[in-house]
This record gives sequence, structure tokens and C-alpha cells, in this order.
Amino acid sequence: MNHTLLTSIQQADGRYLSDLELRPLAQFVASFDTRFKTYIRLREDSEALVLSTLRQLMVGSYREAVQVHGAKCQRDMLYTLECIAKAILLDDPDGFREEYVMWMQNITRALHKQDSAIAAYRHLQIEILAALPETSAQLVNSYLDKLIQAFSDGL
Repeated sequence: MNHTLLTSIQQADGRYLSDLELRPLAQFVASFDTRFKTYIRLREDSEALVLSTLRQLMVGSYREAVQVHGAKCQRDMLYTLECIAKAILLDDPDGFREEYVMWMQNITRALHKQDSAIAAYRHLQIEILAALPETSAQLVNSYLDKLIQAFSDGL
């Protein structure tokens, strides 16, 4: 569950939660079906999405980078989608940013691969828009937007 909800529950020791404190739980429950279906789609389709993305990068100006680093790129993109799927299921964008985006940003900057990472994840966003239902695609791409922003400008 997300941090806001867990914090409210932990601070409610010895009392009932107020309506305001219950709001995150109501939002969590209301959006669960969409988040669950998105998680399942990512679990089932992530490999095809990543492979299609890499094929698109081969056609463009990143052909050499994909030939040299394709296996690592595939591994990283699959791991990214797995982390996004977990964050979506738990409704935890803050945890995703703190635990994954910062880590990935540091590695990408250390290797000076921001430009190719931005291009790869933007292509992945296009594949996601084409393959997933609109609501799911928007949800996944909002997480990818945070990652791309971190590559571009930092946190």
C-alpha cells in the first residue's frame, strides 16, 4: 500500500480513522481493479513491449547502441516495467521514485547514457500506448514520465 495510507493506519493507534484519513483507502480500493489489470498486462506483455521497443531503436539512430548494449538495455527495461507494475499495484508512486528512479538515474548518469535511456523509454511509451488499454497506458506512462524526467533534469 502507499505511504500515505500506511502512515494514517500506523498513527491511528487507539482510535478510529477520520473521514479525511480514510480517503486514501477509498481511493486505493476504487482504483484497484484498474491497477490490478494493468499489473497483469505488464506481467504478460512486458517482454514483447521491450523487444518491440528495441526493434524500433534498431531502425533509428540507436542501432549501434542496441547492437552493443541490447541485452543490458533489455534487462534494464524489463526490470523497470516490473518495478512500475509493483508500484502501480501498491499505488506507490513515491516508493517508485525513492527506491527505483533515484537509483536508475545515478547509474545512467555515471555511465553517461541519459540520451539513449530517454530515447529508449520514450519509444517504450509509444509501444505501451499501442498495446495497452488507454487507462492502463496512461498509468504506466505516468511512471515512465517520472523516470524520463529524472534522466533529463534530475530529481
